[in-house]
Amino acid sequence: MGISDVSASLFQATATASVQAKPTAAKTGATDGTGPASASKTDKVDLSDLASALKGDALDLFTNLSADDRTSLGKLVSSGALSADELNDALSSALKSERKKAFWQSAREDAEAGRTPEGEARQKSMKAISDRMESELESRRAAMHAPGVSPQDRLAALSKLSEDLKDMQNSWDQLAGIGMPMKAYTLKGGDERFFATSKEQAAGQKLKDLGFNSATFDKVLSSQSKGFAQKYLSEEGTSQMTLGDANK
Repeated sequence: MGISDVSASLFQATATASVQAKPTAAKTGATDGTGPASASKTDKVDLSDLASALKGDALDLFTNLSADDRTSLGKLVSSGALSADELNDALSSALKSERKKAFWQSAREDAEAGRTPEGEARQKSMKAISDRMESELESRRAAMHAPGVSPQDRLAALSKLSEDLKDMQNSWDQLAGIGMPMKAYTLKGGDERFFATSKEQAAGQKLKDLGFNSATFDKVLSSQSKGFAQKYLSEEGTSQMTLGDANK
């Protein structure tokens, strides 16, 4: 037997040993479909391979999902209903949509937290001034155009009305904070952390059309999005602006 024959024999023996060493599928359990899920080849989902195909925020969301949600999403990919890239885009789309909701909700809550009894009283005073301005304007203009009022008297009354209205407007502006700095909440339209691309939106819609729906998925999605929005608000989501011109 030559060297090539020996090598061939060793290769065949090694291959045979390798095949025999591979564990066989379990055959125990019921045969009516209630046996272990691992016995079904179609139910097997390699989540590690799927996770390696995801990236960025989509991967972070996926790894924080429950085992059941990860398996359900994995089956959509292994069945061919959804590609790994489409799942990545669908998860990104869901995150971005939820982040926008969380941002504006946090902004509303932040603004509402600033409401005080003093603020409520200021609103009432502003309304009272507005009502008075409207009443004065109506009654005094009517008096100006009453029969027998000379042009000179009408002009003098108009000048007096303008001065009085200006004083009332200044009081209203002070209460409203006109000319004072205030907090503004902003989301830039081109910020890809909040706005999904058309490709991501299409993948997100495809995932919905496939019937994926999970309360635990929604809970994780909401929690992550709210945390992201609050961090964004504290770091770059607000700025100072001036409301109107105090010296108009």
